[in-house]
Amino acid sequence: DTGVAYSNRGRFRRSPDLSSKRFVQGYDFVDDDPWANDENGHGTHVAGTIAETANNGIGAVGVAYGARIMPVRVLDRLGEGDTAAISAGIRYAAKHGAQVINLSFEFGTVVTRTEIPDILSALRYAHHRGVLVVGAAGNGAEEAIAYPAKSTDVLSVGATTEHLCLADYSNSGAGLDLVAP
Repeated sequence: DTGVAYSNRGRFRRSPDLSSKRFVQGYDFVDDDPWANDENGHGTHVAGTIAETANNGIGAVGVAYGARIMPVRVLDRLGEGDTAAISAGIRYAAKHGAQVINLSFEFGTVVTRTEIPDILSALRYAHHRGVLVVGAAGNGAEEAIAYPAKSTDVLSVGATTEHLCLADYSNSGAGLDLVAP
């Protein structure tokens, strides 16, 4: 994703609801350095949904609040990236012990597998290493799943409303494995 607000470094500050003890070494494939700081906010939002600290009087509690987070930045400050960075990030996480890789971004549903062979190869690599890869089905209200969630090596997740109904903006259709808030 876009990285995580995981440390106090230069102009970056760690999110107060993410315990510094929950992070393992990651990498920034956009700037090609070991500091995967979030310049967009989306990656930190997703990391918070997963791992915000319990019982600290700040914000909410993450759905897996005891999880360790490996910040891997593959998208820039605009939330955009290229297949080389995304593929490298997937391979890095799988090689460095990630048990779950979350891909909370999607390509348009018009993108075909022939356009992203390096990403599909990286997803196969992660799958063969026993990593569960979870991907966003897409937010275009289409009856089609977008890559990378469309890959058979990815658990595709659509969105729900607060009433646990499929959200009207969520992509749906064949290949949707799960819906969650």
